[in-house]
Amino acid sequence: MRKNLLLPLLTLSLALFIGCQKEYSLDDPSNTGGTGGTGGTGGTGGTGGTGGTGGVTGEFKAKINGTQWVANQTAAGTRTANGLINLTGLSTDGKLLTITLTDSGVHVYTLTDQTMSAGAYSPGGNAIAYTSNASGDPTKAGGSVTISAIDVTNKKMTGTFRFKVYKPLDNTTVDITEGSFTNISFTTDAVPPQTSNTDTFRVKLDGVAWVNYSVIATIIPQFNKLAITSNSDANGSKNVGFQMDKAITPGSYVWDLIDLVGIYNPTNSITAPTPYMADGGNLTILEHNTTTKRIRGTFNFPATQLLVPGTIQFTDGYFSVKYQ
Repeated sequence: MRKNLLLPLLTLSLALFIGCQKEYSLDDPSNTGGTGGTGGTGGTGGTGGTGGTGGVTGEFKAKINGTQWVANQTAAGTRTANGLINLTGLSTDGKLLTITLTDSGVHVYTLTDQTMSAGAYSPGGNAIAYTSNASGDPTKAGGSVTISAIDVTNKKMTGTFRFKVYKPLDNTTVDITEGSFTNISFTTDAVPPQTSNTDTFRVKLDGVAWVNYSVIATIIPQFNKLAITSNSDANGSKNVGFQMDKAITPGSYVWDLIDLVGIYNPTNSITAPTPYMADGGNLTILEHNTTTKRIRGTFNFPATQLLVPGTIQFTDGYFSVKYQ
């Protein structure tokens, strides 16, 4: 049941720095990006922070199950203060490839179900993504990424990659080979927005009130998910995160590990992850206004840690947030 633990972690980690970018829809391959700006992850507009008129910087390509793929619509990256590197490419036919790494600079990064570094592939539309950490079987998932050069002056990154991504839903694997990114522009200012005055997040952990320093809510377009993350301080040393369908409607739901995910990290979710996962319990959506982009709800759940005894009870939970 717990083998997909890192899949929601990857998604929620992506949310931390996608949140400050403009929303980009994979359902519209005709979108060609903006006219400069911040670039960033998940196929957002701009040129990765260098200005210009398109969404492609450098070259980002690979073979997907033996067929050549090129990110000819968007190719850009981010390097965040949270200790993450992300590289994302989108082709005009809607295929998206994204790589998220715990930042060790020029380095060979191993992708397994036991590492925080991961790759994900979406064939486009509303399809569920394949990920490199969805299985511990190396014939199904995993691989490596090599960053060979980082030009911090011009903010360019170069490297190679090869990995397999897996989708447990239908037990299928996609083989990503001969991957390379050359002089991809990256931004370094992807800082999540702070809580607005009207946003609220509260919960009790074993009866003790959670301290909410900031709450971030954002749509993750490549997964069609809405992610909400509450941080206990400016460094994100503790956080509580949710992932749900972006079109979720008012009603009562049960937490699971795929469609409705709850995560608690008592230590930093990027540098020293020790996640607890919601295992049962309920989420009640009180309001979801897709026009104003405000969602409100109540929640409770027991949270357990992989292979570690003990449960934390989350009770009296409530949130009211506006998402990006």
